[in-house]
Amino acid sequence: MKNRFPLKVLFPLALGVIVSMAILVFAEIGYQRLEVANRQSTGALEIEARLNDLVALVADAETGQRGYLLTGDPTYLAPYKAAEAHLEAAIGELRESVLNEGTPPQRDRMSRLQSLVGRKFNEMEATLALNEKSGREAAFQLIDTGIGRRTMDEIRKEAAEMSKELRTSITTGTSRWRRDIEFARVGMAAMTVFTVALLLVVWMLTRREISLRESQRLRSVEEQSRLESVVSDRTGELTELLNYVQAVREEEKSTLARDIHDELGGILVGAKMDVAWAADHTKERDPAVAAKLERALKMLDQGVEIKRRVIEELRPTLLDNLGLSAALDWQVRQTCDRAGLKYDMELGDVEGDVPPPIAIALYRIVQEGLTNIVKYARARNVSVELERTEKGLHLMIRDDGVGLPTGAETNRLSHGISGMRQRIRALNGEFRIYGRHGQGTTIDVTIPLPPSDNDANEDEAPDATKAEVRSTPA
Repeated sequence: MKNRFPLKVLFPLALGVIVSMAILVFAEIGYQRLEVANRQSTGALEIEARLNDLVALVADAETGQRGYLLTGDPTYLAPYKAAEAHLEAAIGELRESVLNEGTPPQRDRMSRLQSLVGRKFNEMEATLALNEKSGREAAFQLIDTGIGRRTMDEIRKEAAEMSKELRTSITTGTSRWRRDIEFARVGMAAMTVFTVALLLVVWMLTRREISLRESQRLRSVEEQSRLESVVSDRTGELTELLNYVQAVREEEKSTLARDIHDELGGILVGAKMDVAWAADHTKERDPAVAAKLERALKMLDQGVEIKRRVIEELRPTLLDNLGLSAALDWQVRQTCDRAGLKYDMELGDVEGDVPPPIAIALYRIVQEGLTNIVKYARARNVSVELERTEKGLHLMIRDDGVGLPTGAETNRLSHGISGMRQRIRALNGEFRIYGRHGQGTTIDVTIPLPPSDNDANEDEAPDATKAEVRSTPA
């Protein structure tokens, strides 16, 4: 099942994205409006500046013309001539600005203003021409008609109206600019508040989610600990039960070996003595009967030998009477001789304070290991080493057979390996079996020795509640 993002976290995030996009759109619109207002204001200021320059140019021309007429000094005509020279350029610049940035009413006023300025300069030129032809009195008579003054007043009036419109446009643009700036400030403040609130909500939800997951993790840890405790208890119970079963089996084997030795051994020895007596007394009188009796004696000897081997398999008397090294020596020799294996033994001085449970466990390990070698390994050479180390008794069994198949060392269906591992676990020892295909197998066992004053009772099973085992493949 896929993990979905919680709706309680997804909703505020989606809302935040939508609000952010909306504020971004409004901010872009406001920016465009600011740009338009700025361009309009700049254009209006440019038109006003050029308008003022044109009006000032006309006024300078009129002032220079009047000064010349009053004084007759030609130097007073310098402003007039300068204005006349720049008039065409000033009108062209103003007209271009109005056409690019002005409104339709302003374009109409520009046409009228251009006509009035042309009329004014025609009037001033006519006055100067009359002054040159008929004298100052004739020129002043033309001035006194008021044509020039009315034209100049109309020029100033058109300029004032256009300037007023330009000021109104500038004021409108400035107001819009201020409103847009205020809107942007409010939008940014709202966005900041919303972002902070969204972060707080996400933080609270995240903290709640983390707390929930932490509580789930703690519950999982507690449940895992409980299950581990249950498994550990069950494992301990099963280990104790298995150890008890092994102890009972050893006791039953020991009892069976004693019964066979005491009862069947006595019967076989008595029968052998009677048959030997009968054979001696019939040897001369009835050779045929004596031959049959000799044959019976040999069969009784074979029975005694089989009885001895069965007893040793059940409970090795050499282990009880001569010690661990002698029992292992006999076991290795008997098994390898029967199977035709070459063997090499290094049995150190391990006698003394070896508890019976440890001795019988090592004996059974060697017995099971040799049995597996004979059945499955197809080996030619076997090596058995036993020594006392600082950690306890160390046993190693090697062969040069086919080795272990992959996973055999941890296969729980391998009862032989599991049995050996369990015996060592019961004694708090370490068990390892490893080998590669075609390169033989090695069994490595280490069993710690208890203090000499705390040796376990021979008839009691060892405590396995703290047993450890390591099974390490090569």
